[in-house]
Amino acid sequence: MTRIDIRLDLPHPIDHVWERLTDWKSHSAWIPNTVVTVTKSTAGVGTEFIGVTQIGPMRLDDPMTVTEWHPPKGGRASSVVSKTGLVLGGTAGFTLTALDDSTTRLDWFEDVHLKPRVTFWWTAPFVFAIGTVAFRSALNAFARTL
Repeated sequence: MTRIDIRLDLPHPIDHVWERLTDWKSHSAWIPNTVVTVTKSTAGVGTEFIGVTQIGPMRLDDPMTVTEWHPPKGGRASSVVSKTGLVLGGTAGFTLTALDDSTTRLDWFEDVHLKPRVTFWWTAPFVFAIGTVAFRSALNAFARTL
């Protein structure tokens, strides 16, 4: 697996960041070349959605299921999704920490691997390099939408 960790401090209250970050469909606005569709909504664990990224003729379907859901309480919140697709496996998620009433720390992670795993050992450095740049860029775009 390749672990990608990104941290951002956002000048917004935790409830606002949580609301925006868990609006899965809205990820389409800040993840480049990606359309996110919610396929099963349960307002928490069990929610299913798919991110379809398309660059020219190349298309990647990334279906996910929410496996952990902890809304803001006591200045913390978190959510984790499991990647259930044919190409990408692993988990992704985030933790929010209220630094004060108007600032929230976002810790985002991706633990991803390409399938089949037998090919992953030589692709891991590429996944890490490309994924780090892509997710940092996307999260900076998210911050601009708040």
